[in-house]
Amino acid sequence: MPEDFSGRFETIQCRYDHETGIGRVVLDRPDSLNAMTERTLTELTETVGIFERLDREGDGVSVRAVVLSGAGEDAFSVGVDVDDIGEEQYPFTATTFREALFTVEEYGAPIIAAIDGYCVGGGMELALMCDFRIASERSELGFPEVDLGIFPSAVGTTQRLPRLVGPSRAKELCMTGEFLSGTEAAADGLVNHAHPADDLDAAVDAFAEQLASKAPLAVRGIKDTVDRASNMSLEQGIDYEYQAYLPLLHTEDYAEGMAAFQEDRDPTWKGR
Repeated sequence: MPEDFSGRFETIQCRYDHETGIGRVVLDRPDSLNAMTERTLTELTETVGIFERLDREGDGVSVRAVVLSGAGEDAFSVGVDVDDIGEEQYPFTATTFREALFTVEEYGAPIIAAIDGYCVGGGMELALMCDFRIASERSELGFPEVDLGIFPSAVGTTQRLPRLVGPSRAKELCMTGEFLSGTEAAADGLVNHAHPADDLDAAVDAFAEQLASKAPLAVRGIKDTVDRASNMSLEQGIDYEYQAYLPLLHTEDYAEGMAAFQEDRDPTWKGR
C-alpha cells in the first residue's frame, strides 16, 4: 500500500509503495520549471532521510528503488532558482545544493532520474547524481553555465561527465552550452535510455520494478562497489569488491536465491 509523505513538504512530493518497495520523489514547482529553492534542497535531503528511516525500521531492506522526477511536462529541473537567492546568499545556497545532491548520490538504493522537458544546469547536475537517467526523446539537456561566465562545478561535473561521454565530448558540451535532445543524450551515453514522451512513465516504471525485483542487498552492493571503485586503482577496486561480496554469502537472500534456482521458482527476497 502506498504511503504519502507529501504533506510534510511545500515543494516536493514523496511517496513510498510498501508492496513494491519503490519510492517516488517529485520536484513540485512546475510554474518555475521545477527550479530548486533553498527549501526544495532541504526537503530533497529530508526525503532521503525518510527512505533511510524506512530501511532502518523495516525487517530487511525496505526501499528497493527510487524514482526522481519533475512535476508537469515542461521540465525535470532547470537548476537553482535564481529569483530565490541574492548574490550575497549564493555561497550558502551552493553549499546546500552540494549537500543535497551528495545525499542523493550516497543513498544506498538505486535512484532513477525520470527526465521529461528541460534538464539543464543544476537540474542536469542533480540527474548526474542519480544512478540511472531515462529521458523522453523531446527532453532538452545541457550545461549552459558557460553563458553566465562560470562552469558546472557544484558536484564535480567536469570530472563526472567525461566518464560518461568521454573527455572531448564533455569539454564540448560544457564549453558550448549546447543542448541535447533526449535521443541525442542517449546516443552520447549521457542518459541510459530515451523513449517517446507518451511511453516515458511506463518505461521508467518497468525499469524501477525490474530493479525492485532483484536481490536488494546485491543491488546495493553493486551500486556501492561501482561508485567507490571509480576512485580506486584497479587492484584496490577488485579487493574492495571481494570484501563487499563475501558477506552476501551469509545472507538469507543468498540461501533463498540458491534454493529458488534449484527448485526452478522465483525467489522471494527479504533484504537480509
